[in-house]
Amino acid sequence: MERYVKNIDAGLRYETELPENESGHSLPIKDKWHIIVNKNHLEERQRFTICHELGHIYLDLSSEHTGKSDSQHYTKRPKNEVLCDVFASEILLPSDHFKPLVNAVDLGFNSVVTLGKKFKASLTATGSRFAALNDMPCTFVLSEHGIVRYASRSPSLREMGAWVQIGYRVPPSSLAAQGAKLVQEGPCEVDPTEWFEDWTRGGTLYEESRYLPDWDRMLSLLWFEEDSLPAGGVSANEETEDGDPYCRELDGMLSWPDRTKKR
Repeated sequence: MERYVKNIDAGLRYETELPENESGHSLPIKDKWHIIVNKNHLEERQRFTICHELGHIYLDLSSEHTGKSDSQHYTKRPKNEVLCDVFASEILLPSDHFKPLVNAVDLGFNSVVTLGKKFKASLTATGSRFAALNDMPCTFVLSEHGIVRYASRSPSLREMGAWVQIGYRVPPSSLAAQGAKLVQEGPCEVDPTEWFEDWTRGGTLYEESRYLPDWDRMLSLLWFEEDSLPAGGVSANEETEDGDPYCRELDGMLSWPDRTKKR
């Protein structure tokens, strides 16, 4: 991280008195940019914050948030904040290095954990990129207080038209719905029609979930095995996107749809 900061001739300082909900910020002091990071946060979160602020400086994008943690808020995020998240994601989990490793490991949360440790990235960032760069049909879903906040899908799952509704409750029969009561993390078989809107392709879907008590957050990885792939055909949801593009982040894949799904 220090080398990246030095490369753009910026300063880096760790503070212990920042509010818990503030990851950090950047500001110019005497014609030089300085990145301030919350030292009380986990190393993985600090690294993401540094890379996020590097995005603001390097891409010359003004900050569009006040006192809000980049890793905690997933609704209606401003464009500049999403762009800097994508910038940070590519630095921490560069596709050229990360994708070959993703496709060399088994589908499952253990692989996400292993790769996260290798790249010193959070489970949230790693899981999102794991799905976005995976050759197999899978999706990584983040939910808070039982409500789906965003979903990162693999290209093949996008082509199948699998649509996870943002802003809706997780399926009641899913592992994600168990929240703090989750004991068995999976994998287990789940009905794809409960996760994917208007799903008619069949197939056997698997789910693994991890509960993060600090924010009442659930991370879920859903996938189809090679021997249980859905049937062919075109879904009504194909070529649509998961809600407002500014809500999406961390996966390094931006899309700007010209139409909005009506609900």
